[in-house]
Parts: sequence; structure tokens; C-alpha cells
Amino acid sequence: MIPSGRDLVDAALRAALQRAVAELGWPAEAGAMPLAVERPGDPAHGDHATSIAMRLAKPLRRPPLEIAEAIRQRMPPSEPIASVEVAKPGFVNVRLADEWVAKQADAIAAAGADYGRSTHLAGRRIQVEFISANPTGPMTVANARGGPIGDALANVFAFAGAAVHREYYVEDGGTQMKRFGVSVAVRYRQLLGEEAELPADAYQGEYVKDIAAQIRDRHGDRYRDLSIDEQAKVFAPMAIDWVVADAQRVTAKLGIRFDTWFKQSSFIESGYLEDTIRELRKRGVIVDREGVVFFETPEAVALTREGEEGWVLVDAQGDPKYLGTDIAYHRLCLEERGFDLKLNVWGANTQYHLQQMKIALPVLGIDPARFEVVLYQYVRFVHEGVLTRMGRRTGRFLLLEDVVEAVGADVARWFFLQAGADRTLDFDFELAVQQSNENPAYYVQYAHARIVSIFRTAAERGLSADGADVSLLVAPAEVALVKALLRFPELLDDIRDRRAVHLLTVYALELAGTFHAYYRDHRVVGDDEALSRARLRLVQAVQVTLRQVLGLLGISAPEHM
Repeated sequence: MIPSGRDLVDAALRAALQRAVAELGWPAEAGAMPLAVERPGDPAHGDHATSIAMRLAKPLRRPPLEIAEAIRQRMPPSEPIASVEVAKPGFVNVRLADEWVAKQADAIAAAGADYGRSTHLAGRRIQVEFISANPTGPMTVANARGGPIGDALANVFAFAGAAVHREYYVEDGGTQMKRFGVSVAVRYRQLLGEEAELPADAYQGEYVKDIAAQIRDRHGDRYRDLSIDEQAKVFAPMAIDWVVADAQRVTAKLGIRFDTWFKQSSFIESGYLEDTIRELRKRGVIVDREGVVFFETPEAVALTREGEEGWVLVDAQGDPKYLGTDIAYHRLCLEERGFDLKLNVWGANTQYHLQQMKIALPVLGIDPARFEVVLYQYVRFVHEGVLTRMGRRTGRFLLLEDVVEAVGADVARWFFLQAGADRTLDFDFELAVQQSNENPAYYVQYAHARIVSIFRTAAERGLSADGADVSLLVAPAEVALVKALLRFPELLDDIRDRRAVHLLTVYALELAGTFHAYYRDHRVVGDDEALSRARLRLVQAVQVTLRQVLGLLGISAPEHM
């Protein structure tokens, strides 16, 4: 594992701080304070910096500049570090040595598919549950953004050594299944020539007719004599299987494959939901009123929304409600199934439910740190007319499959991941269908294809990166390009801490831009054979890093464009 520049600087600064504590009689607590090494906004201030001196000023009762100077003077000699400076009002700025930086091009290229991998999460079992759309119809774009976010997060966790389990939670219990079954039953009756009308709250989409037709084609009039309620009970599971099969097909088109499609009905039928409610009852948080089962604590009462009777787990008809099943599902995952962390990717409209779960799970003795949610804002689609011009399907909702077919899986994933989850995302179809450098996904993929082309040209001239002397990489643009590559492991640390996978697209775009600019101004394969080999090694390191980033994003690294 190649240590990042930030890790090396952090270790050197930590050693200097510990020496200052020992030699100057500072309290031990000062030596334990986080350094928070960051990149200065202005590269002229160095490659890394810490504001530790300003944060120590109050507890040490000393000027920040004095503290910073004490740390600077005690920095141990280090090959990677060229200089350490103090700047007002108390920053310690560190600059990496160009010679050491150049050597990292060789180390990165040699690491290949292992570059950036770590064991930070080794031994941890993490479940990432995402999309989990309402299983009563085809997959629309309403939940589409959660797919690439969850999948990319799972990739990052696995890259750090975790045992990752991708799960799609099929919510096939409760009253919505009854309505879905009735909707299919009515369409089935209509196909058999009966006069039947859909209830006002039924599912209206054309896909319901498709499901009913499939049942009729497979089973004929076998179910004709059943009552509509009996038909609904029979048809609901068939309809769910149809929806799940369709979702599996569509998510596969987007490059997502789940380890488990976990059905809610499984733990309802097994009695695990009832067992969970019994456990809550033992803990004194269940209240029964007029046949309705409520979860009730002082915190729950305070949070209950106006006009809401309370937090219902089971209604008067005995049907489990969303909160009840979700508490049981999380208990099952974290206790019986033994995941160390359950990370959910949910839409922003679940904020209230998230607050409920944060109150309910600790009642069962579940450590809140083992349950985490990434909330994402929804997507605003711009220039949807592009779909119409391309002859795509139109209707009352936009299907995820339409988006993937229109722009391709790579571009769709990029666009869904290009902004932070906490921001509303604009998905511009006119830009997404372009095969030009204006399209950011194309721009990054083209950087990789260009590198493949460079190596083809080099091979034609009998050149390779073998035996490269990377000490020849002395041009400022070359040092800057390697420094950009060295940011990759640091980026992964930040993503794990912040769950911010959009940083991968930001970084990929910056790296591609830095590479394209370098290629524009520097001939890689030239008349100087030694320099050409060194530059090929540098370009190889860029290729390694681009492949790693695109792989984590779930986007291909093409060799031709």
C-alpha cells in the first residue's frame, strides 16, 4: 500500500508536536489533538497545511505563531518533505520534495490494480441497502439516483477491505400489496370479458395490464371463479415477482447487481415481526389503542407530527405499517444477520422516518453507530424532449430504463453521481447524449482512450515504459500531474468519512483535465528515448489511477473512442 502524501505529512507533524510537548512541557492533551492536515487553497502556500497551532493557542496560552514555529523546528528530516514554513496567523505549511514526488509515478504504475486499496475496513461486514423502490410497478427515475450512489459506496467500502453485501429490500407486505393485487385482479377479469372497474386508489399503469395478461396466458381462466379478494391474494405475489424480475433486468443494465433481493414478507410470515413487537412491548414502548399498536416514548410523542395519532406499527386490521416492518428489518440485519454496519441510501422525503428509526432502534439495544443513512435529493431532468426526439417511450412517469437506453449506462451513472447527495441534481439530456468534451463522462473516458493510443504509438516505435528513469520528470507540469495522482488515496479516506462518492467524479474530471493539458504541452513519445520512457511511465501511472476511479464509479475505461 502506497502511503499518501497527506499521511506522511501527518506523521511528521505528529512527531514534531510530540517532541514539542516533551521538550517544552506542554500538557499531554496537546499532543493528542487532531492535526487536520489539509490542502491549502493557494498552491503557493505548499502542498499540505495544518491549523493546529491556532487551535492550541487557547489551551497553551501562547501565540499561534510561537506554537507553529516550535512545531516547525522539530520536524524530523524526511525524504518526502522539501520545506516547512510558518505563515500568519499560525499555519504550518509543508511542501513535498519534487524528487520524491517523481518517484511516486513509478510506485503508482507498479501498484497497478492495487493502487489506492487499503485494509482500513478489513474485518467489517457492511450491508449497503439501496434503491428498494416500491415494488408495485416498473422502476422509475424517482429512486434512480440512489442506485449509483449506493453501488459506488459499496465499491469504495470493498476497496478498503470490507466484506460488502448489496441488498434490495422488496417491501411486499402491508396494504399496498392488497391494492396491487386487486388492481391486477380487475385487469384479469377485464381480459376474460367481465365488466369490472378499477377502484379509485388502484394502480392505473399499463404495466398492470401486462401482468394480468401474463397471468391469463400462463393460467387461462383458472382463477375466474374466485372472488376478487381471493384473486388479489393469489395475484399479488405473482405481480411482485414480475416487478422484481423487471427491476433486476433494469438495474443490471445500469451495471448494478445485488447480492440479495430480500422480501419483507419473509420475516412477516416467519413471525419475526411479531417477535420484534413483543420485544418492544417488554421494553415498555408499546401502547394499544382501539386495536392499533403504537410505538410510544416521550421522544416519539414530542416528534409526532400534527394530525398524526402516533407512531403506528400495526393498524386496526392487523396489517403491519412501514415503521413496524422497518424496525423489524433493521433488527434482523443487525442482530440475526450480523452486519457490523447497515448503511441505507434513502430519498430526502424519508427524513421524518429516519428520525423515527434513530429513536426506535436504540430501544432494542442496537448501537446507533451501526445504522446509517445517506439521504439524497431528487433529480430534476432538463431537456426531456431529447427522449421524445429519440423515439423513447413517453407517459406519466419517466422510466429508469428509458434514461439508460437514451444515454448509456456509463453516462447515466456519471450524471447521477456528479453532485453531492444533499444537492438537487440537474440531469441535462442534451449534454448527456453528446459525444464530445462538453460531456464530462466522455471527457474523462477520452483521457483513458488517449493514453491507450499513446502506448500504441510507442509500441510502433519500439518504446515502452520498461526501465524508465522517473528522476527525469522534472518539468513543473510533470510534478503537478504526479501530485494530482497522489490525491487519490487521500480522496478515498475523505469519501469513507463523508460518504461523498460524488468526489470521485470531481476528482476524475480534474485529473483528466490535468492530463489533457500535459499532453497538449509535452510530447510523450519524442526523440529523447530516456525522457520518452520516463513520460510513458508517468502516463502509465495516470492510466492506473483513471482505471481505479472509473472502476469505483462503475464506469468503463474504453480503449477506443
